[in-house]
Amino acid sequence: MRVCTILFFFWAFFTGGFFSLEARAQQRYWVLFKDKPAVITGHLVSEAARQQRRLLHLPLAQISDQPVPPAYLDSLRAKGFTVTSVSKWLNAAVVSATPTQAERLRQSSFIQELRPITGYFLPSHTAVPFDPQFVSKAMAQLKAEAILAAGLTGRGVKVGVIDAGFYDAPKKAGLQPLFAKGQVKAYRDFVNPALSQTFDQRESMLDTHGTEVLLCLAGADPKERVLSGFASGADFYLARTDHGNREARVEEENFVRALEWMDSLGVRLVNSSLGYGTGFDNPAENYRPEQMDGTSFIARAVQLAVEQKGMLLVIAAGNDGRNKKWQIVNTPADAAGVLTVGATDYATWTKQGYSSIGPSFLPYLKPDVVCFASSGTSFSAPVIAGLAACLLETNPTLTPQQLTDILKKSSHLYPFGNNYVGYGVPNAGKALELAQGISDTSSANVPIPVSGSRFTFRPESGSAIAENGGIMLFRKESKTKVITQQKLSSRNKKIVVKRLPGETHTTLQVGSNVLELVWQ
Repeated sequence: MRVCTILFFFWAFFTGGFFSLEARAQQRYWVLFKDKPAVITGHLVSEAARQQRRLLHLPLAQISDQPVPPAYLDSLRAKGFTVTSVSKWLNAAVVSATPTQAERLRQSSFIQELRPITGYFLPSHTAVPFDPQFVSKAMAQLKAEAILAAGLTGRGVKVGVIDAGFYDAPKKAGLQPLFAKGQVKAYRDFVNPALSQTFDQRESMLDTHGTEVLLCLAGADPKERVLSGFASGADFYLARTDHGNREARVEEENFVRALEWMDSLGVRLVNSSLGYGTGFDNPAENYRPEQMDGTSFIARAVQLAVEQKGMLLVIAAGNDGRNKKWQIVNTPADAAGVLTVGATDYATWTKQGYSSIGPSFLPYLKPDVVCFASSGTSFSAPVIAGLAACLLETNPTLTPQQLTDILKKSSHLYPFGNNYVGYGVPNAGKALELAQGISDTSSANVPIPVSGSRFTFRPESGSAIAENGGIMLFRKESKTKVITQQKLSSRNKKIVVKRLPGETHTTLQVGSNVLELVWQ
């Protein structure tokens, strides 16, 4: 999880002769089973989940709803393996095995694949501590007036939050109305089940992280007349899947279990500010950068949630932007179907230094959109998730893909996105019009071919170029891969863009005007 700075220590240790080298070589594996029963019987999810599927024209009965065949799990246990996690969606289980045991397990007739949970060590970077004052700036940047004027609060939308902990959430002034009105429908602790529904015990300093995320999503303090999130009228389902004092890949297994639980209850929208790449206590569990390609098991699970269950997942991009050895988004922010959210500066709308960038090897763009956050993408994602809840309130028939497209198309750089800020900062009013079918979804912007090595542009006299981030250049070596971002003075009456070596495309942002230069 990318929400804290972790110090890594190297140490040497020894063990006595009671344990063999083979026993110490145990490794955790995802075990994928070959099949499930072909016939789907009974109702395996709630009526609320079936209603959601009817609304989105999805199959009511799905093979992924079926539990993993008990005979397969019994067979693993009979062979001496301890099953630590099970995913019905992935038709898989997690076990620990020595190399010899793993090789024998691969020969089992019911097993399709064994995938080791490994990688290598890399340190991680984390942003500065949470600052509650930024949320009003983020909402102002998104031009929240249209949502507020329409009285939209996400009412009737089921929202899930998967995070590190929700310590003292009922005591926060901005969250007291949610609890008083019964809008927090369920809370399950997948790390320590005994603490489910308990908000007054903490196991780590990060157990308030989910509380802060919830404030950014739905905070509303009527006494102080302060609104810190769009979705104050939504219903919430909370899941703690991450232990702040420990970092292990079992947290991903908890994440998948939480997602399956939320789907069974008909949750429509899920926000998570958790991400997995490096920084695990056991360095062998770290991912490699090239593995952030949407194929991890947690990425597969969230993609299934989007495609088969009709759930929109809003995921923080991560805070490794300054880490030259990593820098890119973490999983599951790398999954194609999720809405990945990065963080911008408030004044210039450029990428915050800590905000992770999209891998250049992906065939799709990440992040998708951005908004201001001073304290990490953990707190930009829930702001966008709150806006998404309001759009679902006004049009419940929107599919995850339609909702994602609306947020992209309402963003200030669309259609010229990049791997620093995606399509930019959404405009809440424009997104609302798109959700209601009022606005045209097409873009009049077309690329401008440029011969030579320079381009001159004169802003219209009197145009408010200081708005929407002022004057910015995103210099790129392809359509989406940024070489560098560059701020220019808003007082410029003439803008001269000189082509850099290797530069093929340049996005020129002048207030609300966006030009895409294609160097010939």
